[in-house]
Amino acid sequence: MRIRARSILLALLVLSVAACLASAQRSSLDTWIGNENAAAAATRQAHFAVAEKLLLANQKLAATFPPKDARLPRTILDLAQVYRAEGRYSEALPLYEQAVQLYTALYGAESVELAETLNGEGELYKSLNDYPHAEPLLVKSLALRQKLLPPDGLEAAETKNDLGEVYTATQAYAKAEPLLLDALAVRNKAKPESVEVAYSLEALGTLYSRIGRASQAERSIREAVGILGKTVGGEHPDYANALESLALSYMVQKDFATADPLLERVLEIRKTVFGPQHRDVATSLETLATLRKSQHRLPEAAALLEQSIAMWERILGPDNPDLAADLVNLSAIYQVSDPRKAEPLLLRAITLDERALGPESPEVGADLSSLGFLYVQLKRNEEAEKAYKRALTIEIKASGESDPAVRNTKIGYITALRNMGRTEEARKTEGQLAATPSK
Repeated sequence: MRIRARSILLALLVLSVAACLASAQRSSLDTWIGNENAAAAATRQAHFAVAEKLLLANQKLAATFPPKDARLPRTILDLAQVYRAEGRYSEALPLYEQAVQLYTALYGAESVELAETLNGEGELYKSLNDYPHAEPLLVKSLALRQKLLPPDGLEAAETKNDLGEVYTATQAYAKAEPLLLDALAVRNKAKPESVEVAYSLEALGTLYSRIGRASQAERSIREAVGILGKTVGGEHPDYANALESLALSYMVQKDFATADPLLERVLEIRKTVFGPQHRDVATSLETLATLRKSQHRLPEAAALLEQSIAMWERILGPDNPDLAADLVNLSAIYQVSDPRKAEPLLLRAITLDERALGPESPEVGADLSSLGFLYVQLKRNEEAEKAYKRALTIEIKASGESDPAVRNTKIGYITALRNMGRTEEARKTEGQLAATPSK
């Protein structure tokens, strides 16, 4: 009897422990689901700090789940999406790569989850203007989504829109338009005046602005701004992005007065949402500087670009090659307003481009041509000749004698030769220039 009683007690204990474990698992699952839903809602409202806290808690929780539990890669992917939306790309990228590995181990080389992850990673590279990395990820994501899901569904539409934006940015306009139109049609059919419809309208407007269809561009982006104002509200970063696109379309039309208050509002929203030292704030300062330069308000343009460069130096580091473009733009302003300030900026840009792209890259050639022009301004003609000679060697090798950039560099070189009294050499170069057909 004692043995039997002990067996019964043991069985009861096992059942009790099993019940407690099941209860704990249900509690963990409920907590995980609640955190995921709350994080998704916070992300939609651009409350990124709240979403991050919830997802980090879920990441710890998911680590206690059984091996190959799908909730771990889901949490990692959602956290990557939050970091990407917040502009924290260096933190997002390893999470995307981890999610790719986990989903591949879990489901193999083809799954809707993997397609979603590839789309997010492609969007990240698109945000960094790294289109050679973005395009293949988005192409693969689209192929998976069209194979595993309805080919005309919302998931495929998302990837089509992102891929269309990549093609717009890389001037593959014939590829971009059908993708963007398909995405808009699917999204409109599913839910007119949704956030997703606004994204499509904004992308189409940007394309139309690039290809010179100004009225269509303005109409499309204005509609996107209106939808986002009603859906996410006028303080949301997506609303700011659409306002910026609208302002850029006005700048293409040289309607600077209309673009001005829009860009000021974009800067205000981004500072409020992200703080004053964010990459999107730096981008706003760059765009405003471009506008001020176009308005011939050079001291304001220079001050804005100086702020932007200082911000990028903190975000990217002082030796990042992406700084070169802003350094060249600032030097161009100083060439007009204060030429002596331009030289160290151009020399630094040349160094950065040489390190990143090589000493014979077209970018280095363009930098050297600008440096030659500056030296002519400063009456340092021997140095101008040297800069122009090296620029011509690079540019001719890259683009040929008839390229417009080569012609402009030769004109500057001829000026330097004349200033040094080397008239015969200048005439010879002029003759060569006249005999070369222009593109």
